[in-house]
Amino acid sequence: MRRKLAAPVALTAAAAVFAGVFATTGNFLWAPLLAVAAALGTYLMLDDRSPAQARGDEYLDEARATADEALKVLRGIERLSREVQAPAARAALQSACRYVPELFDRVRTAAPNSLYSTASQIGGHLTSLDGVVRQYLDIQEKPVLYTDPEALKRSGELAFERFADFALDSVRLVNQGDIAQYRANLDTVAPPKLPELE
Repeated sequence: MRRKLAAPVALTAAAAVFAGVFATTGNFLWAPLLAVAAALGTYLMLDDRSPAQARGDEYLDEARATADEALKVLRGIERLSREVQAPAARAALQSACRYVPELFDRVRTAAPNSLYSTASQIGGHLTSLDGVVRQYLDIQEKPVLYTDPEALKRSGELAFERFADFALDSVRLVNQGDIAQYRANLDTVAPPKLPELE
């Protein structure tokens, strides 16, 4: 929390020092120099992270922003999915809308350094899916405007199912590491069976 306040507090300190020094001395040379020194000192006191920590925090912030952007697209797809009349297609879209946030949560927990790449990749797929859903709905609403609308709708439905399968497989892939740990813990939860004494 302190690091987020560092910049605004440093700017406030600089303005206060500048105004105070200039009002006291009337010297336009010392006021900005002391203001810069005060801002730098205040910033460094409040943001005491190392350069490596700062880069790590920037990465996590960027990863979160990328994931949030992907989830925003996903929420739009979820709203549009309610208009899809084919039950299997609607179910596939709704499943995908459950799996993607679960994927992001699990990646954030299991491999936070992979969140940015995962969110970027899934975000690209979601942007394409959004376009397909919108086109599908237009075909569904105005089939007479399209040549062979049933085949076009069927190809869209298959795309929805493929994406839902991809999202589920991605969650399962993240879970593989957790399952390995789970099995290792199972072996240590209970001691081996002791031989029965006769």
